[in-house]
Amino acid sequence: MQSTGTLSAQASFIERENRSATPIDEHKHWSLLTNAQRFAFYTLTKLGYRLLFVRNVNQCSTAVASQENKLVTIDDEGDIDFNPSIVLRESSNR
Repeated sequence: MQSTGTLSAQASFIERENRSATPIDEHKHWSLLTNAQRFAFYTLTKLGYRLLFVRNVNQCSTAVASQENKLVTIDDEGDIDFNPSIVLRESSNR
């Protein structure tokens, strides 16, 4: 039996492995959203937010959107978190 820490480390590794080196266009991300997330995001677009990406980990989907330097997350049930505890990686142009 594996410990929760080991499972978290494996999920984190798998999540990093599934990240695309080339950005997916916004329409591709839209297709990954649940209906509840689409409804919530539609509301956010009226406030000027744009969809950055969607993460799927452990059969749970989390959408990340931004407006200027503000980030929000939308869970798979459509609940919006206006104060998420996430940090985005810096883009590097090497």
